[in-house]
Amino acid sequence: ALSDKDYQVVHEALRALVYRTAWLADMGWKLKLSPPGLLAKEIYRRFDGFTAPLQNEQFLRLLEHMSGGSVRRDGAPPPASADKIAQERELPVGEVKRRLATAAEHGDLHALALEKGIFKLGPRIQCPTCLRHSWYSLDQVSDVFTCPKCQTNFPALGNLDGATWCYKTTGPFSVPGYADGAYAVLLALEFFDDRRMHTMRRTPIVSFVAEGPNKKPLEADFALLWEESLYGERKSGVIFGESKTYGTFDEKDFSRMRHIAQTFPGAVLVFSTLRRSLTRQETVEIRKIARAGRKYWKAERPINPVLILTGTELLSWSGPPYCWEGPVRERFDRVAGLLDLCDATQQLYLNLPSWRAEWHQKWEARRHRRALARAARQTNRDV
Repeated sequence: ALSDKDYQVVHEALRALVYRTAWLADMGWKLKLSPPGLLAKEIYRRFDGFTAPLQNEQFLRLLEHMSGGSVRRDGAPPPASADKIAQERELPVGEVKRRLATAAEHGDLHALALEKGIFKLGPRIQCPTCLRHSWYSLDQVSDVFTCPKCQTNFPALGNLDGATWCYKTTGPFSVPGYADGAYAVLLALEFFDDRRMHTMRRTPIVSFVAEGPNKKPLEADFALLWEESLYGERKSGVIFGESKTYGTFDEKDFSRMRHIAQTFPGAVLVFSTLRRSLTRQETVEIRKIARAGRKYWKAERPINPVLILTGTELLSWSGPPYCWEGPVRERFDRVAGLLDLCDATQQLYLNLPSWRAEWHQKWEARRHRRALARAARQTNRDV
């Protein structure tokens, strides 16, 4: 684990870096954003820090389809690898507007997409020589077009009037794999916004690698400093997270989180995914990390609380417990604050008992053993 001095150094550096790539050299650590982190930073900038519209799963799937990702034309996940798209796809303006109108739950998604520069407009024209259709940006519209397929020139006159005007994704929104995982990272950070976590304040960093002299590198999909005021009591700390879109967590992810837990006693460890549930293997491995992190630390806090976030929490406009339904909401209707939420999601997704109940059971067992030991010593003295 880090010394108190090193821990404070990293803590202060995290506080200073809000979506920045610089690391103060005199603190002994160098931090740089990963490629997904750079994408997330740009998307965050485009959305002016309010990334809640990405909670719309139909919107995400439309962007993934248009950027060449592995979803079907209707936005559903692919049933087989043969259904994957290998290149960017432009869609007619009318079709995009219709889909966004259908998907919209909060506000006008089409107007938002245009405002944030998600789409670029251009005509899709059929080449009179090879008869193939190609999309052209507005910068390429002129008296003469060059077919990118057969490299022949043809006049705009007589061909442009039959064009279909289409949208294409642009910039970071044109990267497949759900912007290389950046959407999922931003949705995880959005979860901790005060719109859903009303008692929290946060200072986030997106996907990064941190290196220091003679120290094993730290790597995470996101991190943030948090401070919470609840019932007149203030709590604070550091959160590190591993994020997946629809993929699964693997041994590399578990190893990173175990290393972070050893380096940062007291840090909250987050596993977030847009899937609605965990696989059996994920449950087994995350449960091991959660159990190790349940050791009593201080002030009624475990040493490394684990928080699990799925699409149920990340894709809802309401925070827990209101994003849960039926018996689950009733069971956890008194969840208040980050640590309570960690405890609740471990019960919900890992089938673990409440850590407070577990602590109480251990304390009672210890008290019982001590009482038996005292009784045995008293008996020996009497004899």
